[in-house]
Amino acid sequence: MFRRIFVGALIAGLLAIGMPAYSVSGTVDERAFAPSSAELERHPDAFSGLDENACAEAAARHEAAGSKGLYGCITKVSAAEVHQRSTGAAAAAVPLPVNDCTGNEDGSWWASRLSQCEIDPDVRYTLRDKDGKVVATALFAIAQQMDLSATSLEWTETDQLVMLEASPKLPALTATWTTKCAATCSPATTTVFSKQPVKVGQLLKKTYKISDVPTKKYDFLDVDYTLNFDAAGATEITPPSSWDAEVRCDDKLSIGNTSGCVVPWTTPTLNISRAQYGSSADMINWAQTNLSGHWGLKSSGNPLHRLQSASEQRKNRQAICGTGKFTADPAVEQDSCDEFPFAGTYESGALNGVTHGNECAQVTSVRKNSTGDLPFDWQTVTPIGTVSGNEKCVRGHVPGPLNSDAGGAYGNFVQTARLADNDKFWLRVTSS
Repeated sequence: MFRRIFVGALIAGLLAIGMPAYSVSGTVDERAFAPSSAELERHPDAFSGLDENACAEAAARHEAAGSKGLYGCITKVSAAEVHQRSTGAAAAAVPLPVNDCTGNEDGSWWASRLSQCEIDPDVRYTLRDKDGKVVATALFAIAQQMDLSATSLEWTETDQLVMLEASPKLPALTATWTTKCAATCSPATTTVFSKQPVKVGQLLKKTYKISDVPTKKYDFLDVDYTLNFDAAGATEITPPSSWDAEVRCDDKLSIGNTSGCVVPWTTPTLNISRAQYGSSADMINWAQTNLSGHWGLKSSGNPLHRLQSASEQRKNRQAICGTGKFTADPAVEQDSCDEFPFAGTYESGALNGVTHGNECAQVTSVRKNSTGDLPFDWQTVTPIGTVSGNEKCVRGHVPGPLNSDAGGAYGNFVQTARLADNDKFWLRVTSS
C-alpha cells in the first residue's frame, strides 16, 4: 500500500536527519517508515523459567519441612519427549494457544520493534510422593504477546495457559500466574490467574494493560512473571517458574514530541524501495555491495546507528556536501548531493575521518527513461573515476526529490521505530 504524505511531515523527517528539503514529488512508501514486521527476531536467551533442577529443589524443600505428603515441581520437557509427542497420534488432541509466535513454538521470546511474543508447549508439572516417586504428570502450553506503541507509554499484554494432557491419577489442579513490573510501572502487579482450576483442553486467557510512569531518563523495564500449580492434597512448596521480558520507554527523549515504548533488544530494518527512490536507493545498494563497510547490510555488514544530535548531523552534511564541496551536474535532472552512510548516523564518513566529500567513492545517476517519473527515469548509478572499495562513504549526483524522499523515509523510520541515540538498525534495499 502506498500513501501520499503532507509536505510538512516529510520535511520534518528530513530535518530530523540533517537532510536538505527539496520539493516533494510523488508518493512515499509507508513500508519504509515502519520497522520490518514480517520477520520476527529471536531473543538470544531462550525461555529460562523452567529449571531442570526444580524437582530436586522441591524435594529438598519437602524434606526440610518434614512433610510426609505429595509435592510437585515444574520442569521443561526433554527434547526427546518433544519429538516423540510431535510424531504421536495425540499431538493435535488439544490445540496450542495462538498468537503472532505461531510457527515459532520454542519457548523463546520473538519480537519486532513494537511487539514480542512467545509460545512454550513443553511445560511439565510432576506430582511426586514423599519418596520422590512420580504419581501423576500434566503437560501445559503457555503463550504471551505484548503489543507496544511508539507513541504511547501504555501497552497491552495477553497471556494464555492450556493443559494439553494429564495422567489419570492427577488430582484437581489450580494455576496461579502473576506479572510484576518495574518501579515506574502502573500497575506494579497484575494477578493474571489466582488459583484458577484448570483441566485438559481448558484454555485460560487474560488481556490486560500496563503503563510506564515516565521519568526524565530512559526507563528500562523488567517485566517479571511467576507461574505455579497447586494439586489438591499436595504440600504447597513447589518452586514457582519465573522468567522475564524487557521493555524500554521514554518521554520525549528519543523523539522530541512523543512518548512511547519499544522492545530494546531488537534491531529494526529500514526498507528503501527502488521503485520509490530510484537512483538514491541504487546508490545505497551500490555502497553496501561494493565498499568494504557494507553499512547496514545484514548478511555481511554491521548495523547502522542513529545519530540524534542535530548539530552533529549538520556538521556531517557540511563535510560531505557543504558549500564549495559539490558541483551540480546539469546532465542530472534536479541534481543534488546524496551521501551514504546518512549524515544522521554514527557511520557518516565525516565521523570516520572524512573531511571532504571528494574522499568518498563518487557515483552519478544514469538516465534510463524520459517519462517524467523520476524513480523510473533515474533507476541506477554508475561510478565516477577509480574506486578502491575502501572508501568510508559514497557521494552521488542524484535527482533532488529522490534524495529528499529517501532521506525523509529514514527520518520517519527513526520516529516509528523510536530509535534513541546510538540505537542500531539494518537497511535493506528492496525492489518495490
